[in-house]
Amino acid sequence: MIVQPSVMAKSFDASMLRAWSAFSDEFIAVWDDKGTELLYFNDSFTKLFGYQDRDEFKNSYVFLCPRENDLDKNLSKLMFDNIKRHGNWTEEVLLRKQSGEVFLGRLDIGKFSYDGQGFYLQRIIDIDAQRISSANLYKEVKKFEALFQFATLPILLVNNHGGIILANKQAKELFGYSSEELINIKVEDLIPDRFRGSHEHHRNRYDQKPENRPMGKGLQLSAKKKSGEEFPVEISLGHYKVDEEQFVIAFVIDITKRLESENALRAQKEELEKVNEQIEKLNEELELKVEQRTRELSDALSKERELSDLKSRFVSMASHEFRTPLSTILSSVSLIAKYTQAEDQDKRDKHIMRIRSSVNNLTDILNEFLSLGKIEEGKIQQHVSEFNVKEQLQLMIQEIQPILKKEQEISFNHNGCVHVKMDLSLLRNIMINLISNAIKFSSDGATIWAESELNGSGMLTIQVKDQGLGIPDEDKKHLFERFFRGKNVTNIQGTGLGLHIVSKYVELMGGRIEVESELNKGTLFTLKFNL
Repeated sequence: MIVQPSVMAKSFDASMLRAWSAFSDEFIAVWDDKGTELLYFNDSFTKLFGYQDRDEFKNSYVFLCPRENDLDKNLSKLMFDNIKRHGNWTEEVLLRKQSGEVFLGRLDIGKFSYDGQGFYLQRIIDIDAQRISSANLYKEVKKFEALFQFATLPILLVNNHGGIILANKQAKELFGYSSEELINIKVEDLIPDRFRGSHEHHRNRYDQKPENRPMGKGLQLSAKKKSGEEFPVEISLGHYKVDEEQFVIAFVIDITKRLESENALRAQKEELEKVNEQIEKLNEELELKVEQRTRELSDALSKERELSDLKSRFVSMASHEFRTPLSTILSSVSLIAKYTQAEDQDKRDKHIMRIRSSVNNLTDILNEFLSLGKIEEGKIQQHVSEFNVKEQLQLMIQEIQPILKKEQEISFNHNGCVHVKMDLSLLRNIMINLISNAIKFSSDGATIWAESELNGSGMLTIQVKDQGLGIPDEDKKHLFERFFRGKNVTNIQGTGLGLHIVSKYVELMGGRIEVESELNKGTLFTLKFNL
């Protein structure tokens, strides 16, 4: 809308100025050659000065700007002299809105002629608004820089010729180039030589029909560092246009560790399959051996009533002791099948350890059965050798350390001479069995004592003492019988064969075993060998 007095129609045509200034954020006005009559001003007066009515604004506006007092004569003269000499005048001035709010503006005044008559063109720009806009733009640029430079993924910006025009810190570190080096190469330089030709073809085809998508879906992609080292990658592509020029954003992920994890997972699955096969084979062997041993016992026990009772107790114990580890193995195998992700590795390892522990438990039980069979058949023979008894007992205690309960400890002491001649293997089985029982029947934090003494007359005495459950008086007379278990330990895993085998080994070595025990205070086993 133009404010036009009657004379203005003859002297100034504002149609072109109106078209040019209609959508400008700057305030643009035209005055007569004396600066007394406002001939035209655009609609930015509302935004800049806060007025809604054109007439009200015009009546409150003077040549320089709306203000409380007119310019002093010296400034006015300086302005007109400057315009006369240079054709324009520019000054930063404080301006006041209708609301009274003051802002800093830049005032430009220039003189021009139209149809033989002089006019003044006036422009006012809100410098404060420009500064705020610049500050906001600066913040947005910083946000972009933060997003780009501190992103956890390497990012490349590529033009439609394949040239790299921007790369963030992670991309430089991944490929081993500096910023200057990256922006002077093409994206094909980051690809192994054998794939470069085909990649350029794929890039040109993507430029013709761009879309946001993963690159090479279903394929094994490789990238190349500055050093020539190749590594597997996943790449996601995005695109945008600026002034009809196509740009592509590539997000690059180094999947070396993920592939290593997947390969390890496959290897572990293969190992697990082998373990399963071994377990199945072990189960078959156990079934055959148990069946064979049961038949042998059945034939022997049929001769006497006492042996018949032993058979019943054996079958009951075997079925119970095998069921627990086999159930553990079965449940762990079933659970492992559900953990298919790389991040489930800890859970898989936990169940594999449970399987191995259960297999070892089954092996120990089977060994006890086999040892009992050999003892009954008289197949156990002594193999005497000379050794340092103190060192060997220390090694046995060290070997059994891993099965200690929480905060348990073993205290060992030896007195006297150290060199003996006896069966080391049988002694080892005896000590492992006695110390294992002491650990099993003692609570967390308990101490197990082991002492040995070899006196000058060749008497070797070994003692193992615990602070465990103790043995009821009525059970002591049955302690070394086959399959016997005290009434206060029925809820603790065991076959009832360990102490029977210990007593047989001690007897075979020409020694004797004694036991002292008090309920809920502990048990002391004493071994004596006359060497």
